[in-house]
Amino acid sequence: MQKRTLGVLLPAVLLAVSAVSGCGSSAARTAKAAPTSNFSTTQVTTPPGKALASVTWSGDYRAPYSEDPLTTADYPEETILGNVCESLLRTGADYSLGPGLAKSWKQTDARHLVLDLDPRATFSDGKPVTTADVVYSLLRNQDPDVASNYADTYNDVSSIKATGAEQVTITFSKDDYLFVGLLGILGGSVVEKDFAEQAGHKFGTAETGVMCSGPYTIASFDGTNSMVLKRNPHYWDPSRAAKAGQITFKFIGDPSALANALTSGSLQGAFDLPSATLPQLRKATNGKLYVGAEGSTTQNIDLIVSKFTGGFADARVRRALSMAIDRQGIATTLFGGAADPLYAVAGPGFWETSPARSAYEAAYTGLVKKPDTAAAAQLVKQAGATGKQVTIGYAAGIPTEVQLAQVLQQTGDAIGLKVKIVGLPDQQYGSLFIDPKARAAYDSFLTINYMEYPEAANMYISYATKGGAQNFNGYSNALVEDDLSKAQGSADLAKRAEYVLAAQAVIDQDLPWIPIVQPRALLFQNKAVTGAPLTFSYMDNAWAASVGAP
Repeated sequence: MQKRTLGVLLPAVLLAVSAVSGCGSSAARTAKAAPTSNFSTTQVTTPPGKALASVTWSGDYRAPYSEDPLTTADYPEETILGNVCESLLRTGADYSLGPGLAKSWKQTDARHLVLDLDPRATFSDGKPVTTADVVYSLLRNQDPDVASNYADTYNDVSSIKATGAEQVTITFSKDDYLFVGLLGILGGSVVEKDFAEQAGHKFGTAETGVMCSGPYTIASFDGTNSMVLKRNPHYWDPSRAAKAGQITFKFIGDPSALANALTSGSLQGAFDLPSATLPQLRKATNGKLYVGAEGSTTQNIDLIVSKFTGGFADARVRRALSMAIDRQGIATTLFGGAADPLYAVAGPGFWETSPARSAYEAAYTGLVKKPDTAAAAQLVKQAGATGKQVTIGYAAGIPTEVQLAQVLQQTGDAIGLKVKIVGLPDQQYGSLFIDPKARAAYDSFLTINYMEYPEAANMYISYATKGGAQNFNGYSNALVEDDLSKAQGSADLAKRAEYVLAAQAVIDQDLPWIPIVQPRALLFQNKAVTGAPLTFSYMDNAWAASVGAP
């Protein structure tokens, strides 16, 4: 089953706001952005009119662990490395797939994907991108020594071979029309084979670096405070050449320091803003804060059920907690209006741009309900769970997770559950995603999750199938397995949506994960720069090449 590990384990300062008293409720699908936010339905800011010598941008909450495009999938790496290491296809701000290192591609049938390379493509050292480089790069995802974060998405790939001087064919072991989306993110990135083999285990280190084909190369990296990219003078596609000669990424973990850097001008732009920064950035006179539309990210904040024993053994208890959660209040108060209530894990961010949107939206609208504490308490009583204890683990270093855990505790207490919340230090929290023994101590835990591109089938496959990379609780349902397998093998998007929604209906009753909110895209741009996207498409892609002066 195709899948993708989507979890973001330790985004240490994702969102932080004031206390959560006085949460309201609403059945409206869309949370209203705060009145002073610069809400925007655009998917990209105004294109630049001029080039820039240099730009200074936020690289997120920490420095990258590696320069290798495969080895770490988290905000710092994925915000930066797509500008250096190109993929076979390009993902646009609207998530559409376009030519990249492959000038064209064709799924000849459900088990064969043929890619024709662009003969102009070269690496930053001037050497041509060959089929040998492409085959080597994609197969790295199946090499256990590389430990690619995209390895699970290659489980159904049976072979990758050169089938012509400029052609590569990928063969699948089962029908698969979902894999092609991976080729527009870093899981489909290409590195120079000779350079990588010579570098060995030093490939991607600050000392050795990488050799890729993107519009930027890494000029310097101190491993802690800053990484400098410079324009690739040998970039092979003039129409997509970088507008700025140099981009310096700074890594600031403290929200106050980040807000001060942006409002003072020492940083000229940032994505993934902690909500503690929003009040100050909304008042900034040297730039503009943009808040994207509903569905402008594929981020989802959920409660993962760790095990189907104990307090959450009965699905009615899980449904009761979900029924009582005031998602609108959480979105408005904890996230400053920069998030929306989420009623299915694969919510609007996964289908807003889909041709089958109307089918997804109709099904989703049916899931939108006001919180009902009384009915939830009755459901807990019917399950014989009144007074039973459930535990929720969360990352103690993320202020919003602390507050969200407190809200869930209050919610559970209100419906007759005895909720114990446990704050965990980073390393211990991270172990919940990789160690079944660590998860065994908790009935559930909070996650800040994402996918780099919108595909509802992939999201559900990741946690609701037996082989799903995020199936942390052993969830198994034959109907869900069958429908998602059919979705994977469906080229017809309307038919795929039909299968996904059939699976979603079952998942909504079983609730192995309980959806809570979906953050909106956030972007701050100084007046001196423009051109950045206002969707989650900045992850894994060469967005920085489009940033220049107004």
